[in-house]
Amino acid sequence: MNTVVLIPGRRSLRYAGFVDSGETCTGTIRGFRWQGPRAALDEVRTIVQAMGLLDDAPSVVVHGLFGGEEFPAPVSLGKDALLRLERVARQSPLHVASLIETALAVEQVFPGAPARLAFETSFFVDLPLRERTYAVSPDLSHKLALRRWGYHGLFHESAAREAARRLRKRGLDCPPRILSICLDAQPEIAAVLGCRPITVTSGATPLEGLPGETNSGEIDPAVALALAGEAGLGPEGANALLVGESGLSGLVGRRVRLDDVLTSTRNDCVRAREVLLYRMLLASGAAAAALGGVDAVVFSGRYVSCSAVVAHDVLPHLERAGALAPQAAQWMIFAKPLEGVLAETASLQ
Repeated sequence: MNTVVLIPGRRSLRYAGFVDSGETCTGTIRGFRWQGPRAALDEVRTIVQAMGLLDDAPSVVVHGLFGGEEFPAPVSLGKDALLRLERVARQSPLHVASLIETALAVEQVFPGAPARLAFETSFFVDLPLRERTYAVSPDLSHKLALRRWGYHGLFHESAAREAARRLRKRGLDCPPRILSICLDAQPEIAAVLGCRPITVTSGATPLEGLPGETNSGEIDPAVALALAGEAGLGPEGANALLVGESGLSGLVGRRVRLDDVLTSTRNDCVRAREVLLYRMLLASGAAAAALGGVDAVVFSGRYVSCSAVVAHDVLPHLERAGALAPQAAQWMIFAKPLEGVLAETASLQ
């Protein structure tokens, strides 16, 4: 089975081609926003055609960040899916509008190819009411669609599925209690019972939760108001600061990646690492408490190669607190890249 995976971003379009489960090509089209989805997809088509991926009616999978409650699972791309996307556009206008443009371009550039949309938020549609609800008026929550989400659902779901498979081989016959730690530009921790998420560190937007490469993470709302008002930044300026110039990069004083902070011996990175690991410890403890213990710890994400740093700092605390089952001390790594996770989506049609 041939599969073309498309991951649109703010400035670029990542793509990958798969034959069966093996990756044959991968790359990035720069200037995605400048040239538009149609021109970028024409480039992708030329590349994958040269690799022979169009010889056998490939499937196309398009990555979406936010699908709201309209999309609790991957869906076939078509008129109905586009109408549903328009209904959730108000909740994430910039992302969803771009996704609609990309989806329309897919229908033009890959006519007749079965195409699917897969969303990061789908895994978290069924979060327990107590977890997804903010302590504000229910009428206001309904009017503004205020609720907690997770934004690395594809990684968490695939990693939890793999952890559950391994635990069944070891003889565990009840739904496993999984601590899922996704090491990405915006790191995220989720508690998963069986295949259902119970808690997640992110919120109504990816800004809430753990400090990211440029996101501040969880912050007192009064700070955002002070930045907008007393500091004179205004709402847009405060948002730009907290989303694009804070987090780990803000702590270090220059643009850094998560793996830089987790591995560097520079004093500025060491200080930022202490903050991040402490927040990850608190989040992991909360997840373990919600689960009533942990049967498996699984790491995934772009920077999964740095999982040992997190495991060696966080897990001993959980072990001493009695939160880890014996087998959980041997944590697992789910090293499949996002492109590979999305390719699995096509194979599950």
